[in-house]
Amino acid sequence: MLIGFAGASGSGKTTLVDAIARKVNCGVVREVARNVFEEWKHRYGFESLAEIRTYSPTKFQLEVFREQVKREDEELERHDIVLTDRTIYDNFFFTIFYYDDVGLLNRYLKEFRKRELERRYDLLFVCQAVSTDVDDGFRTPDLTYRELQEFVIRRLVPYRTLYVPAIPVDRRVDLVLSHINFARRWSDAR
Repeated sequence: MLIGFAGASGSGKTTLVDAIARKVNCGVVREVARNVFEEWKHRYGFESLAEIRTYSPTKFQLEVFREQVKREDEELERHDIVLTDRTIYDNFFFTIFYYDDVGLLNRYLKEFRKRELERRYDLLFVCQAVSTDVDDGFRTPDLTYRELQEFVIRRLVPYRTLYVPAIPVDRRVDLVLSHINFARRWSDAR
């Protein structure tokens, strides 16, 4: 069962995924963009995500997408349940929002569509933006921008998602676990 957590930067996805992973025997795909950023930092000498967005944001997002898919598949081979901290839909938002190269964008869209047809998330949660004052290049305190991210991501997802409101993390965990347990029982009954 592949379970995705989507939403704006700073919406509490990582906190939620970590809390659920402590309660459920599962694999976890951590936010891939940070790892790819570190690779690009060493490979090209970039110091910030803003520099990458000046250089080639579409190339960066294509690499993030490919790594996301690879890690999801690897974890699914090892675990019955896999939680993803970000999804291909989050990546899609950043790709179309920052794209700079139409050729790479077309390649990205072909790979994205192929993945969407081959493997969908069994459950997909969209986390509401929570207030934050963190600005680390990946998260921003700009609530308007985060609300835009959330709005667009929710519309990019082509099937039903479950909305996780900005409530205390323990209540978020209970809400998500109730859906996971229901999906597991329903799957076992079939």
